[in-house]
Amino acid sequence: MPSMRAESRFVQPAGFSGTADVARREVSATAYARQMAATGMFFLLGITASPVCWLLWKASGGRIPATAGQKFNRWLYRVFLQWMRLTGTLRLETDGLESLGNLKGTLIVSNHPALLDVLLLTSLLPPTACVMRAGLLKNPALSGCARLAGYVTNDSGPALVRQGIEKIRAGQNLLVFPEGTRTVSRAVNPFKEGFALIALRTGAPVQTLLIEHPGRHLTKGVSLFSTAELPLHFTVRRGETFVPEPGESARDFSLRLESYYSDRLENSGRGIVFKSNLPGH
Repeated sequence: MPSMRAESRFVQPAGFSGTADVARREVSATAYARQMAATGMFFLLGITASPVCWLLWKASGGRIPATAGQKFNRWLYRVFLQWMRLTGTLRLETDGLESLGNLKGTLIVSNHPALLDVLLLTSLLPPTACVMRAGLLKNPALSGCARLAGYVTNDSGPALVRQGIEKIRAGQNLLVFPEGTRTVSRAVNPFKEGFALIALRTGAPVQTLLIEHPGRHLTKGVSLFSTAELPLHFTVRRGETFVPEPGESARDFSLRLESYYSDRLENSGRGIVFKSNLPGH
């Protein structure tokens, strides 16, 4: 058996060529072990916490305030992300989020480049409900925590809008990824209109957040077990706050915000990054 101190070689799939790509890449065995340890830690925390949250939710008949579950999720994700930072697996930077701590009854929208986005934003924001894929309610590492926090599923447009309106009118914040899934090929995927309908019907302000992730790991179509360049690097930046204009339709409002993100982000081919020509950056 080779020494654990030796470098393990991982070979990229055939077909990589050109100056931007390389046919082979050497990755430290210890770095890959840290990467897999982070993946294992996430599922361990989820499989431990989620059944407990599900039992609390079931036993209470759903009477535990959703904000209590949201606070628990925020704490849990902070523990996990702090562990990633201490082990050198994650580098997280923020810009302008300090003033968001008192948000209430606000729609929060963000682009969605990678799997960690929900965890990152939930850990950084005040207690917030989240719109999530309905299939995740069957995931044993996520379903209990999501139910206790009163998260909203995106499987039904009318139900999403109705539940979103209820959350906002109850004074909760609601986090929405208008792309609907992780970014594929452009700066952002075409925006869906659910968040815009909620904004129009509640008059809630829409606070934008922009996420930069200049790597490919955890992006759409990339295996969770593929080798990553560590630390994974994310920057979360506060954007502008929007409200629908008089007479503006949900479609037009959605397109206005999609254009806002497209003007500030670009797909480098290796990840989603801020445009270098933005004023002040």
